Amino acid sequence: MAIHLVHDEYITHQHTCKKDYEGKVITTLIESKANKKFAKQTLLYVHGFNDYFFQLELLDFYGSHGINFYAIDLRKCGRSYLSHQHPNFCKSMTEYFEDLEYGINFILNKNPNTQLYFLGHSTGGLLVSYYTLIGDKKDSIHGLILNSPFLEFNLPYLLRKNIPWLMWFGLKLHPYLAFSGGVSPVYGKSLLKTYGGEWEFDTVKKPIDSFPAYLAWIQAVYKAQRLVAHSKINVPILLMHSDHSSKPKELTAIARQTDVVLNVKHIHSIGMKMGNQVEQCVVKGGMHDLFLSEKKARMQALEATITFLKKQDTMQKATSN
Repeated sequence: MAIHLVHDEYITHQHTCKKDYEGKVITTLIESKANKKFAKQTLLYVHGFNDYFFQLELLDFYGSHGINFYAIDLRKCGRSYLSHQHPNFCKSMTEYFEDLEYGINFILNKNPNTQLYFLGHSTGGLLVSYYTLIGDKKDSIHGLILNSPFLEFNLPYLLRKNIPWLMWFGLKLHPYLAFSGGVSPVYGKSLLKTYGGEWEFDTVKKPIDSFPAYLAWIQAVYKAQRLVAHSKINVPILLMHSDHSSKPKELTAIARQTDVVLNVKHIHSIGMKMGNQVEQCVVKGGMHDLFLSEKKARMQALEATITFLKKQDTMQKATSN
């Protein structure tokens, strides 16, 4: 069963998934009202940890370029969170595959000839990369656009190497053991208008202090990262990230001009080896979510996606002739 709700700029399609170990599960697909029936290219946006889709500017931007736009609020996140669930919790990243496949099927049933691209931010970037390697409908995906993908934990080397053992030991103590504040509150504050940022969002769905990072989720992410880092994705990839990372303890100007969540050196070193068709876009002054950066930086990132998609369309035409 699906529930369809019409809003000013978009339509939500709320789909009931198979029950899991916590009970009822739903996923929510957001469809831009600017979408056209026979668009040549379509983006399916997938958010990151402690996040949901609220970047409505993207609907107008991609619509103005004739590109259809959808986004998904994954299970236990944003519009798909249910009160009996632990937010953002999973035991395996494959749990999200049903959500992605609902989106893929919905899009291709409406427009079977469109070129479908994943647009993934942070953990969403990792997830779509993982799916494109092993998902059942991976052959439906024409390419990946990765906005600061979560390819490695931003931790000291020894901690990163010992994540499997630390998580195994912790989960023996309790299946829902977690670290509080999975993302620094500096990041959320750097975005919100209340603190001088440019954006407004629901701080219940995306808390400033962040939902906890459950050890089971960390373990699931680590497993997906290892597969992505040691495999080759056979579709074109646009790898995007900021030019610098930082770890400010308080909100300063640097927080709005750097990635304060991930290490961009990790993104570069792993991301450039993910396939044989990887293009890179380094965004000067970009934030962790490049599309939420200050205007000059975010326009650089957005225009890079259009250049990439136009190139892929040209190559598709050349191949089909």
